[in-house]
Amino acid sequence: MDLGNTLQSFAVLQRTNENVSNHPFAGSARHDGEVLLTIENSDGIVNAFDKTIAGKVRNGRIKGVIAGLPVGGPYTITLQISGSSEKAVFKEILVGDLWLLAGQSNMADYGMLPSLTPADPMVHAYYMTDTWGIAQAPLHDTNRAVAPVHGGNPANKPKISGGRGAGPGLAFAEAMFKATSIPQGVIACAHGGTSLEQWSPALKKLGGKSLYGAMYERLQAAGGRVAGLLWYQGCNDTAKDELSEQYMTRTLKLFRAVRKDCCNAKLPIVFVQLAGFIANYGDTTFSSRRWLQVRNQQYLLGLKLKNSACVPAIDLGLCDHIHLSNEGAAALGKRLAEAMLSLIEPEKYPGQIKVKSLKIKNKNAAGNAVVELTFDNVCGKLTAQGGAPCGFCLTDKAGNYISDAINCHLSGDRATVLLKVPAIYFSEKYQIAYGGSFQPHANIVDSMNRSLPCFAMTGKPRPVNETAYVEDVLVSKPFYGSEELSELNLPEKEVWEKINFTRAAYSMIYVTCPAPEKGSDAKAQRKYYFKFQTELPEKMILKVLFGSDAPFALYCDKKVVLQKSTTNPVVPGEFIHTMELAAGKHEFVVVFASNCGKGWGWCCRFVRLDGRKAPRLLSCGDFK
Repeated sequence: MDLGNTLQSFAVLQRTNENVSNHPFAGSARHDGEVLLTIENSDGIVNAFDKTIAGKVRNGRIKGVIAGLPVGGPYTITLQISGSSEKAVFKEILVGDLWLLAGQSNMADYGMLPSLTPADPMVHAYYMTDTWGIAQAPLHDTNRAVAPVHGGNPANKPKISGGRGAGPGLAFAEAMFKATSIPQGVIACAHGGTSLEQWSPALKKLGGKSLYGAMYERLQAAGGRVAGLLWYQGCNDTAKDELSEQYMTRTLKLFRAVRKDCCNAKLPIVFVQLAGFIANYGDTTFSSRRWLQVRNQQYLLGLKLKNSACVPAIDLGLCDHIHLSNEGAAALGKRLAEAMLSLIEPEKYPGQIKVKSLKIKNKNAAGNAVVELTFDNVCGKLTAQGGAPCGFCLTDKAGNYISDAINCHLSGDRATVLLKVPAIYFSEKYQIAYGGSFQPHANIVDSMNRSLPCFAMTGKPRPVNETAYVEDVLVSKPFYGSEELSELNLPEKEVWEKINFTRAAYSMIYVTCPAPEKGSDAKAQRKYYFKFQTELPEKMILKVLFGSDAPFALYCDKKVVLQKSTTNPVVPGEFIHTMELAAGKHEFVVVFASNCGKGWGWCCRFVRLDGRKAPRLLSCGDFK
């Protein structure tokens, strides 16, 4: 009797919803007849399994099902053909849960040995040699793989490259058994350095010559049903823009194909968010922008795809530039188990941490964006491991890294983050990200040691009744003389008409004071004339918010609006004036004293008090 890979010693049979087996087997035999099933455990023959009819042999072909065997084990299974002495015996059989392990090298046990997860007789593995055994590190050995896509041969000797062999799969299964007391089985399918294109379900027809085809064949050999999928992949898809941009779409297509081939539209899927990466200096193959893009899409996929969970690994240690250490792999395996349990028993286990809300505040004197993030599913409270809370950063809308956050404060399920950009520009131009660079120092976890997920978000756009800071401004040459407040007046018409205005420089929120001309005294008293224009479609009541670090006078249509003596620093909105303007264009002029060379500049914006759309700030090309 030959059952091929459909039944072997040490196999784990996937349980049904009724906690019993329903495992198909097939093969060949010399005699036709009924297949008699006998099952024993440590107490003897299992009730109702003493030479029970489990299948038939017709024309030398065996077809049968081991049905109704309760969760547990180990069992010894004997199959015998009626009317003959032909039989086969299979030992150490378990009935429990099976898990597909797929993806790249961090799922394929590339962490350095020793593994921190010891073997357990109630956790078995279907190795790449297409044989079952007690699970132990490494689970993956492509050097001995049967499937041609892995480039190995079962006749090869076991190979542990560079002392590697620790991965999250074994730690996951051990944690699942500890939590459920259900026997566990893992099916090793991952292969290092592989892309989503190589994992395409469209290649299933190639069988063992493709990654998806090899996984499908091993799924069928294990009975065609599993409890769920564990997936860790994405590094290779950060190499090109088109790959990182399409990551979620392609991964979603893959997951749907797995669910279809497992005959379970709600198959639980837990996948890992990309961990850290140490890039080589000058290496342009990968970019932190694409790395963040894939991480963010993984986070969003976990929110979009029902019965799935995205598990962060950004805070876990590495053993080289890209692979998790044995400690990191063990911690990740535990997190994967917690995530899987949250899908299976949501009433008992918490879901993954996710962003609940983002609010933009503006409390500090410099006008910087203060972002308050509230998170869902935080167990206990958020804390920072080993120092101040780190991991948040600022990026532009494309995901390009700008800077780390200035600081972060944690309180319960909230993180309050101070960024270096003005609050008014944050939503328009920037994002806040957690894990927004290759290898950030990200150390924020909840009381269950679960990391915040990596993500990129922006806030709501500024209210329509508020303008941005004035930045399209023209400036005069310096006028040397008194900087007294009483002297900050508009010049005579003849002088004004002869001034040659040029485009003023702008820095973050304020218009900057020009540097002194070459050869002149940098500390000499001087003043500059700046001008800009607004356009109103209708009459408006406006509040002017002005800041300066030197004496200034603000004029509107040649009438003084504000005139103050001040010094460093520039405080946005320090000076406020309410005014009513008619429809049409209005010219503003700022007479700015250099404060003997110590003045940096000024800032100005407008708020329309009735809540309706603010006036338009004209660009320099629209006025002279």
